[in-house]
Amino acid sequence: MATHRSKLDLILGTITDGVLVVDSQGVVLYANQAAEKLLARSPIVGQSLAIPVNPDKNSYQDINLIRPNGLAWAEMRSTPLEWDGQPGYVIALRDITERKHIELERQKFVSLADNSMEFIGMSDMNFIPFYINEAGMRLVGLDSLEQAVRTPVQEFFFPEDQRFILGEFFPRVVREGHADVEIRFRHFKSGAGIWMLYNVFTIKDSTGEPVGFATVSRDISASKQVKAALREANQRKDEFLAMLAHELRNPLTPINNAAHILDRLNLEDPQLSWATEIIKRQVKHLTHLVDDLLDVSRIARGKISLKKERIDLVEVIKAVLETARGFILAKQQHLDVCLPEQPILLEGDSVRLSQVLLNLLDNASKYSLEKGQIEVNAQRLGAEVEIRVRDNGTGISPELLPTIFDMFQQGMRTLDRSQGGLGIGLTLVKQLVELHGGQVTASSPGAGLGSTFSIRLPTIVKATTVPVSETPTPSPNAGMRVLVVDDDSDVRMSTALLLELNGYEVKMADSGEQAITLIDAFHPDVVLLDIGMPGENGYQVAQCIRRLPNGGDLLLIALSGYGRAEDLARSQEAGFDHHLVKPLNLHTLCNLLEPKLTNKLN
Repeated sequence: MATHRSKLDLILGTITDGVLVVDSQGVVLYANQAAEKLLARSPIVGQSLAIPVNPDKNSYQDINLIRPNGLAWAEMRSTPLEWDGQPGYVIALRDITERKHIELERQKFVSLADNSMEFIGMSDMNFIPFYINEAGMRLVGLDSLEQAVRTPVQEFFFPEDQRFILGEFFPRVVREGHADVEIRFRHFKSGAGIWMLYNVFTIKDSTGEPVGFATVSRDISASKQVKAALREANQRKDEFLAMLAHELRNPLTPINNAAHILDRLNLEDPQLSWATEIIKRQVKHLTHLVDDLLDVSRIARGKISLKKERIDLVEVIKAVLETARGFILAKQQHLDVCLPEQPILLEGDSVRLSQVLLNLLDNASKYSLEKGQIEVNAQRLGAEVEIRVRDNGTGISPELLPTIFDMFQQGMRTLDRSQGGLGIGLTLVKQLVELHGGQVTASSPGAGLGSTFSIRLPTIVKATTVPVSETPTPSPNAGMRVLVVDDDSDVRMSTALLLELNGYEVKMADSGEQAITLIDAFHPDVVLLDIGMPGENGYQVAQCIRRLPNGGDLLLIALSGYGRAEDLARSQEAGFDHHLVKPLNLHTLCNLLEPKLTNKLN
């Protein structure tokens, strides 16, 4: 018997399950090492255990084990046994503490998932679901968990997305342990798409190996619809601004042309010359205002660009001051100006720098009382120039000062400050100054104590030339034929007359059809073509011109009130060589024509 007992000890000592033999009173008659370890008692033989067993047949149950280090769980199997001639039981114990903890955590997860409104699900590594919460099933039109577990994960998506899900997305989940993507789920009953933020992570076993996938995904269909509506509204806004700019630029073109025509006629009446200069200056100002309308969207997208050239900043400031005097004198405000007598040359965009200064002067006047004081001074500081605009108006509160250059930022509006504007002016100032390599700062002693805006810009230390006048000197050898095509008679006739006064031979057409006819008869070197015409638009006419026998040799220039980046790109696709925005800048046009003239003379 002892020999048999030794063999039994040897056999049972090699297994990880605990094995006990107890009598009918629960006193331990035998225990292997695994049982002593599991019960945290040694020696255990002779001790009494309160373990429930079935006296008549085999039994199976999970039991709690109270150990010194806490509560444990064991899977217990028992069966009646006669041991050394007396009735008893053999009991097998398997430690299932880890499994029980996992099950408890899973129950917590399921309890939370069942009360969640998000899509929560789990699947094995073969993409077969074994759990989806109630909200998730309702969302995709499944009636029961039984139906869900018969539906592979890929079937939750549209056919065109399934290759991505299985071939790209889930491999990334396995590699990184987690991934998310915005993708459409498919409603199983209606077939409708449901936009979801699909968030997936791996389920791992105790060794860290992935054994399945879990997802907590959110329905983002409503936010997608809002974003789509915002994109559509933004597109409509851009289209409206483009149309508004076009409609405003069209009448500016003949006004601008007429002013330059008067200038070219060399009329001696000083008052007429004065009036001509006012028209030219105000047309330029109105043109800048139209461009400002479009800058609202350009600022947001960071797409403001400069057209730099060598300029005299002093002359730019003087021209801006002439424009600003109107609204400053209207409030009987006093303007003190201190500018250097020598030119201050820099590489810059005169239009944009004028816009900067005009915005600062407009703010200074707007936020100052009638008969207030505004000062403008400029001085060279080494390799830089500093421009200061100071006023004794309402000032800037300490709370507002740090964010004064932010988009749509304004001080508190009152009834007498209802003209506060859109709140983009100072943001535009900051961006334009920084694009010139400079910086702008604001300071104020406080509310009611005025404010000072300072701009610093890099200058050109050595320079010998300054820009010439916008109106070019006519070339005695111009001899170039230009066809002006525009359905607006004022634009067409004023542009033609301006070009004729500058030595060009000009014909006019009011439609694309007439332009094609005149090209055959007139043989122009250049076609200046409007875009927004009735019937065939400028893009279509340009394509027709390029298909003519000699159409590829013509210099084709768009002259349009549309000036967005997409308009310029479309012009290029249609075959235009250049795209000019109304009102016509004659100096720019002549520069474009110069190479053509040189080739013709040679």
